[in-house]
Amino acid sequence: ITFNDQWSALVGANYASVVDTNYRVNTKYDKSELTPTLSIIYKPIEDLTTYTTYIESLEAGTIVGNTYENEGEILAPYKSKQYEIGTKYTVNESILLTSALFRIEKANSYENNSTLKPKLTQDGEAIHQGFELTMTGKVTDDLTLFGGGTLMDLSVEKASDKSLEGKKPTNAATKMAKLYAEYDIPQISGLTLTGGAYYTGRKYADEANTDILPSYTLYDTGLRYKTKIDEYPTTFNLNLQNLTDEVYWASNFELGNPRTLALSMKME
Repeated sequence: ITFNDQWSALVGANYASVVDTNYRVNTKYDKSELTPTLSIIYKPIEDLTTYTTYIESLEAGTIVGNTYENEGEILAPYKSKQYEIGTKYTVNESILLTSALFRIEKANSYENNSTLKPKLTQDGEAIHQGFELTMTGKVTDDLTLFGGGTLMDLSVEKASDKSLEGKKPTNAATKMAKLYAEYDIPQISGLTLTGGAYYTGRKYADEANTDILPSYTLYDTGLRYKTKIDEYPTTFNLNLQNLTDEVYWASNFELGNPRTLALSMKME
């Protein structure tokens, strides 16, 4: 909805139903919600856009896997909420800066290790609030950069188990950053060199915040070649992920992928 040259709004609603049945252990849920989306947008000058956004979303509950004591249980679906205030600034035709303050409220899931076999459970809300800054654009005609970072304050709130109050949610990092680059090689038309570095800060593996998963940095590199085969636009991609073969915990139950080489082709 456009009010004038400076003010506009984006208004929407989403009706979602989530039905899940586990016949082996006879558990089921059926949940429906009408959730809103609302954004107020203000442009004080031509190159600067500011916005305030509120979003709700119905998210499916987890089906507990066979590594847990309560295997087969279906955790309750939940309605997450997100609040965001942000800006987008066009420095020039090639460079865009964005920033945002945000708060996300969602269900707090964690492993309860008080029994012989861990139990996956859900209690209270996991609050993720913080600041994000990104930059995208062409530094030169041949070099494109994308960089950004996020700082978050994490906490568990509204938990029935009061020992969880004020703790940080598991498997969530307070610091993240990345820098990705693409360089078009002038001497070979259609050939682009890609690469990136991705930092994830330390996380907690348990609800008591006594077990720490270390921070890690991953590096990727690759080549992209655009050409035509019999007049059909065709793109070849060669990507090498986790270049240094870093051994790291992606979460408290899963190791990250080792060095991985992938080749793909797309024809239009």
